[in-house]
Amino acid sequence: MYVEQIQAGQDYDTFKKCVSISILDFKLLSDTESFYSCFHLREDTRHSLYTDKMEFHVIELPKLPQTIEESSNPLLLWAKFLDAERKEEFDVIAKQDSYIQSAYRQLQVISQDREKRLEYEAREKAVRDYNQLMKEAEQRGEQQAEQRINKLNTLLIQQERYDDLKRSVTDSNFQHQLMKEYGI
Repeated sequence: MYVEQIQAGQDYDTFKKCVSISILDFKLLSDTESFYSCFHLREDTRHSLYTDKMEFHVIELPKLPQTIEESSNPLLLWAKFLDAERKEEFDVIAKQDSYIQSAYRQLQVISQDREKRLEYEAREKAVRDYNQLMKEAEQRGEQQAEQRINKLNTLLIQQERYDDLKRSVTDSNFQHQLMKEYGI
């Protein structure tokens, strides 16, 4: 998507800014209690900016303050709106910003539309199902790998190939070679 902005022979100035916004339902950054962070690409030693065409915004919802002030900035209000769960929370936040109020009205309309709600719930179920399938596949893969390694180790011990056993623990290529040798 980003590279599609430029054609052969064009200058890099053609690129428009690429902005990533990550809204996280978990704490990612342990070095700060701030709910908002903005990152740019910089050189490690001199800290010179590599490009002003890319920036990464991270909002960590678990770090949001419990209460909001009358003078809260729009970013905090939007983050609290996204994190809200009860009608009372939505009402309080929507009163403080006209754009959020408009978004809240749209959310209410969508929520009342049975078909849209069913589409949303189906999408959420599909995501949960996919995540569960991936988790189960990963667990099966780990079990199979563990069984193969245990079988190899058992055969090496039975044949008193202790040096090969020791090497296979630290050298994955050698371990794969041994598995091929034993047809595992």
